[in-house]
Amino acid sequence: MRPFIVGVGRAGCRIANLFLLKGYKGILLDTERSDLVYFPYKFKTLLGEKFVDGNGTGKDLEMGRKIMDLEKYNIVDRLDAIKDNMDCIFVFSAMGGGTGGAVDILMEEFRKSYTEPVYYAGIVPSTEDPDNVLINSSENFKRIGKSCHAIFPIDVDLLREERKLRGVYNLVNKKIFAYFFNLFRVGEYRSREELGKNVLGTTDIINTLGGVSTIGVGVHGFDESEFRLSKSRDGDMDKPELVVSLTKKAVENMLLPFDIEDSKRAMAVVYGPKRYLDFLGSIPARLWVERNIGGVEVRGGDIPSATKKNLEVMVLLSGIKKSERLRYVYQLGKMQKNRGMYSEKISRVFDRLKALNSKIVEVEEDFKAIYDDLKSIMEEPINDEDSI
Repeated sequence: MRPFIVGVGRAGCRIANLFLLKGYKGILLDTERSDLVYFPYKFKTLLGEKFVDGNGTGKDLEMGRKIMDLEKYNIVDRLDAIKDNMDCIFVFSAMGGGTGGAVDILMEEFRKSYTEPVYYAGIVPSTEDPDNVLINSSENFKRIGKSCHAIFPIDVDLLREERKLRGVYNLVNKKIFAYFFNLFRVGEYRSREELGKNVLGTTDIINTLGGVSTIGVGVHGFDESEFRLSKSRDGDMDKPELVVSLTKKAVENMLLPFDIEDSKRAMAVVYGPKRYLDFLGSIPARLWVERNIGGVEVRGGDIPSATKKNLEVMVLLSGIKKSERLRYVYQLGKMQKNRGMYSEKISRVFDRLKALNSKIVEVEEDFKAIYDDLKSIMEEPINDEDSI
């Protein structure tokens, strides 16, 4: 698969840059100059300089949307100058960012300008993020989902918990890269040796993807926490049994937790040395997914490699109906927004009460002055000459 990679905002650019360093074509877009300087890639563009002077939007979604709306035509022109034989456009960003959260405007313009499908991978906010980030995400999700052909929500809390790392995003970004790198390898075969018994092409991915989607990977003989080969516990399994075991691991290790029964379409791909990929290839993985998926549309394939030492199974789920995690983050953002609205309303009520109280004080002072005047009048002595 030949995606054109678009990174938007700080998080999106850092993930996208990992693909650009591997030779993929793409572009990096941000409103903060200091973040763009971090990247060696030459195709990077500073957005909204006349509005924020290269200082970023500060999570201000309204400002980000204003900038993106004004810059979208320039971005398309820049993309036209560097794109080459792309199969799709793949956009990465953080859903709760000021710049990254405005990607729906850009993706709608991509869909008007190109016939290739537009896919989006977005970082779901952490529950530790500020309220405005959660609010931005809850407001953005439906807009973003409507503006692309498929959306991959990424649960950063889940990925950080897997690595037992809090606040260290470099390794999390590398894991996200590894998942999508496996996906992009489908349909790109450099030699006949990489053609397995069941060959998949780019059209298989495009036909699978639609709506909310996710990827999971199961690895045999690889220590993910140390990034080096390790002794496998599954070495005594038969090959079909091992493939099924890795397929289950892939479903358990998704970028966002879903119930496989809630997905309509799926794809299972097996990667590894030829000695692991016998005549069955990916058939055990595909059959297991077919038995467990909610829909009936499942594709399967295998990609042998002379250099790869690990056996991996990637499972792609698409057309997902629901996610408790997404629902929770969405409702959390709505709650924070409502809390802010209630606080604002309560503040206005207190301001009115304060103004009313000051008026009451003024009236009380006026009444006191009138009372004092009347009292002084009543206490004045009566002159006998004025009496009748």
